[in-house]
Amino acid sequence: MINVFLTGASGNVGGAIIRTIQTTEGFKLAGGWCRETGEDLGTLAGIEPLGIKAASGLGEGLSASKPDVVIDFSATPLLEGNMKAYLNAGLNAVIGTTGLTDEQLEPFKKEVAAKGLRWAVIPNYGLGITLVSEFIKSARKYYPFVTITDQHPNEMCNAPSGTAGALAQAASGAPLGEVTSRETYPGVLGGKIHGVQVFSQRLPWPGPYSGHEITLARKDEIIRVEVQDYTSDIYMDGVFLTAGKIAGFPAGSFLRSLSEVM
Repeated sequence: MINVFLTGASGNVGGAIIRTIQTTEGFKLAGGWCRETGEDLGTLAGIEPLGIKAASGLGEGLSASKPDVVIDFSATPLLEGNMKAYLNAGLNAVIGTTGLTDEQLEPFKKEVAAKGLRWAVIPNYGLGITLVSEFIKSARKYYPFVTITDQHPNEMCNAPSGTAGALAQAASGAPLGEVTSRETYPGVLGGKIHGVQVFSQRLPWPGPYSGHEITLARKDEIIRVEVQDYTSDIYMDGVFLTAGKIAGFPAGSFLRSLSEVM
């Protein structure tokens, strides 16, 4: 039995994780932390009470529940502090919160290696995005032009999304076609991540919607791939696959894509 501590228990993904744990063999909810301290985690997830209350603090919750793994879908401003707590507790972690750069993650990568822990810090646990990323890596050697658009509700705290950044990294493995247009208004050609043009749209889409469109082009041909996710349930396969396998990876592992798990 894998005992799970959940950080960000009251969010869209957090609620989906709580509900999924109840029907997934081999997993047990040991505790959780969110801003609704003292509330029953089952009630927060929209199911029957579980008798497990949201901890008053992250450190206290980790110490009291003694989990095998922590799953974090919290918020960008909290993430660095959360990760320090996981290091102090000596815990393996499955992290889906995004917004930190590779440079910000580098010290944590070194600490995980030094402590012999195993972390997955993956920007998107969806199977669709993972499969599309692998296609992009293969296709880019033939298609020099690429743009990425990411779509999220206007309450999304960071732009671009971590998924857009990961897609840009996947698309950066071959020389890029030259765009000679001059911007007459700053930013209209998008930002650049690993040299790849990325556009972020933030509009009042309902619920936890996210969309990512990748356009690949060469002379006389365009490929357009779109992944649209309408609920947080689509991440559950990837999250629980990772949580179930994380302890089996070599000590010091710091996984950055679901393809490494699959």
